[in-house]
Parts: sequence; C-alpha cells; structure tokens
Amino acid sequence: MKLKLRVIILAVLLAILTGAFVSTAQTVENEQQVRFTAPILVANTSFLNVRTGPGIQYTVALTVVGGTELPVLGVARDRVWYQVSTIIGTGWVNSQFTLPRGDFTNVPFVERPSAAQQSTTTFFDDIVQEDSTGAVAFASGREWGVSVIVPHPFRTGPTINSSSIGTISANPGIIYTVLEAASRDTGVWYRVDDPTLGIGWVEATKAQFRPFGCELSVVIFNSTTALGRGPDGSGTIDGDVTVNPGQEAYLVDAANNLYKVELRDGSTGWVSIEAAEIRDRDTVSSDYCVSGGVIPSASSSGTGTTATTPNNTSTQPQFTGPRAIINTGFLNLRSGPGAQFTVVTSLPGGTELQVIGVAEDFVWYLVRGTFGQAWLNSEFVLFRGDGSTLPIIRDFGGAQISTPLATITNAVTLYSSPSTSGGVIGALSGPIEVNIVARTSDFSWVQLNTPLGFGWVPTNQVGLQGDTSLIPVVNG
Repeated sequence: MKLKLRVIILAVLLAILTGAFVSTAQTVENEQQVRFTAPILVANTSFLNVRTGPGIQYTVALTVVGGTELPVLGVARDRVWYQVSTIIGTGWVNSQFTLPRGDFTNVPFVERPSAAQQSTTTFFDDIVQEDSTGAVAFASGREWGVSVIVPHPFRTGPTINSSSIGTISANPGIIYTVLEAASRDTGVWYRVDDPTLGIGWVEATKAQFRPFGCELSVVIFNSTTALGRGPDGSGTIDGDVTVNPGQEAYLVDAANNLYKVELRDGSTGWVSIEAAEIRDRDTVSSDYCVSGGVIPSASSSGTGTTATTPNNTSTQPQFTGPRAIINTGFLNLRSGPGAQFTVVTSLPGGTELQVIGVAEDFVWYLVRGTFGQAWLNSEFVLFRGDGSTLPIIRDFGGAQISTPLATITNAVTLYSSPSTSGGVIGALSGPIEVNIVARTSDFSWVQLNTPLGFGWVPTNQVGLQGDTSLIPVVNG
C-alpha cells in the first residue's frame, strides 16, 4: 500500500515538473519569437520594384503598390538594398523608397547574387518605375532628367494611339524634367515640357536618363568601363557594373588619376580619368537648374519656356549647411513637430530645403524656405550634409494643433457605414493623411474625409494624430 502511495506521489510530482518545464520552454519560445520578429519595410512610393539583386542592373521580379509591407531577411554591404520576402519568394528593394518598421539591429549581411541574374539591359537604360515622383526621386537624391535620343511623335498621352503634337527632335543639348511617368502595355513613357511643342509624352526607349549637373560636375564615359573601388577603399561597386560610351554620371571625387562617380541609383565607383571626360556646362540647357530645382507643374498648359544654360544660377538656392530633399509626391510641412499640428504649406517631391534644427525625437526637422520656417517628417526626405551640429529645438511656440488626422500606411477599404457589411466606397493606399470627421461611441470605427469622399474604416487600421477628444461621436 505504501509502495503504491509512493508511486502515485512520484507520478504527481513528475507531472507537475513536466508541466512546469513545458510551460517554461513555451515561455522562452514565445519570448524568442517576440525578440526575433523580423523588421519590415513599407513601400513608400506609388509603385516599388522588387528586384532579383541589390541594384537596378538586376531584373524586376515583382512590382508592389505603396503601403505593401515586406519582411526583411538581409541587407547588402552598402546598407541601401535590403533582401525581403514577397508573395513570389525573396527579392531586393531600395530602402530609400521605403519606411522602416521594427528593429534592424540583427539583420544579417547577404552577398549579392551572381551576374547571371542581372538584366540584359545596360545599367543606364534600365527603366525605373519607382521614379514616378519626378526627376529627383532617385536613391542618391541627385537630380536627373531625360534627353530625347531618337526623333519620334510627341504624344498627348502615354500610348502610341494618342494623338501627336508634332515630332520631338533628338537633342543632346536639352535635358527635360520628368513631370510624370507612366507604364502601359506599349512600355514606359515620360511626360516632359518641350520649349517649342509644349507638354507631352515621350517613349522611354527613345530617351536617356542624364544628370542635370546643377551643382556638381558631370562626366561622360568615352569607353566601355567597369567601375571599381578607389584607392581609399570607398565605393559601393567592385567591378560588377559596366557603363557604355556616351553614358553619364555625377563626379563626386577625384584622386590618383581616378574619378569617383555616382550613378542614378546612388551607387558609387571609380574609373580612370582616361575613361571619362567632364561635360561642358555650356553644351546643355535645362529649365530645372534655372528654376532652383523646383519641378514645373505637370498640369501647366503653356507652350513651354525657352531653356537657359545652367550657368545662370541666380535663382539656385545656395545652402552651406545640411539640407533635406523631399522624397515623395507632395509633403505637408507643419507648424510643429508632429502630424497633429496645422499644415503651413505643401511642397512637391524634389524640393530642397535648408535644415536648421531637429526635434528631441530626431524624427522631425525644422526647415527654412520662402514660406518661413516649418517642420517636416524625416521619413519622407533624403538628408544631405552633416547633421551633427544641428540644435535640438524644444521650444516651438506658435505651433497650432490641427483637427484630428488618420495616418494610412497600408491599403485600407473605405465603407459607407461603420460595418464591413456596409457598401464599399473604394480603397486607399498609403502613405496618406486625411481628416477624421466622426467616430463610433466605442471608437472601433472612424469616418474619414478622403479623396474618394466620406467613408468609414476600422480604427485599428489607421494611426491617430491630434486631439481625438474633438472627434464628434455618432451612433454605431
């Protein structure tokens, strides 16, 4: 009897210990899962190319829409291109066109794929659909436009069936600002403003991307050349990218009879000075440089403005300190460091602004322009210069709280009533900020004033900014 009792007691103790061990193991596993959750990159442009390798010389595997969340698997050595997981497998995206979410501390380095996965097109001829915000929407933040290299009909729309305004000439002396880009079944098209014909569309296959060279010098390659690392070990390209005669790049440094050049995707490499020559500024005209880097309105209806040589830089802003270049279609600048503050002005992508301070969160920059001073979110700009000496601004008197806003990052469905059984009005893709006009009593739904009209979305699908106590409550 005593033996049976001992066996029962031992069995009970064993069960308790086993349960405790399983519970502890499960707790550790759960903690590890939380600790090692993969960070994500959120597509921060209308369309983002996912490529087979870390560079635009690799083929496009998939194009995702703005707001798409891409789990991060690794990063290239340049810390610009990230390997991500997609619905069709792994791919690479340029982080300059994304918003980071999560902890990137433990993201491992991944070596670039073999050259066999590169595109058969040359580096500069590759069409980058994510450049839809205009001429300066490139990873490097440098200014690029297009020149027509083959005469062809200048169309009223981005298709070969659109009517022709006239024939646009091949003219290497003019670099056009890209007002808009569009991809159709017939290929990629760019909308430009020609001094003689006005505004129309040119075929991408009959145009070539070229640096404006408003501030930096430009080099023209005179032979087929592979870019490599420099004498100081700098450069992100190590012999795996080749440029062709006639193609151009920005000149960013020179040493030991070598030029350091920067390509359109922001990658850098070195070439012998015998392989390239500096472009004569007097041979190229551009409205972009004369306008101080402001992209003309794509909806203007004039016949165009006669291009002037970029030597006339009287209207070009001269910034001696750090600056921010807007890297989205349009960006709201606010009276205070947060989306809850009123909008001072809205500026187009490519606008360059002088940075004069930073908020305590190091997310919002205080900038100066013709509008005076205002704050912008650093996640929507490219920062250039040394920011280590920027003062931290703690007093932002005069800032005014705006009406409550909803920040949309991912795609959301807009309903006609606060219920998924209500009619669907449409879908919104981020990033976008819209006014909140009402909410349900339990705050599970909010009504938004959007470009599609008034509609309802679940509260947990948007970010809330401003004083939410000001939002009117409706039944629901």
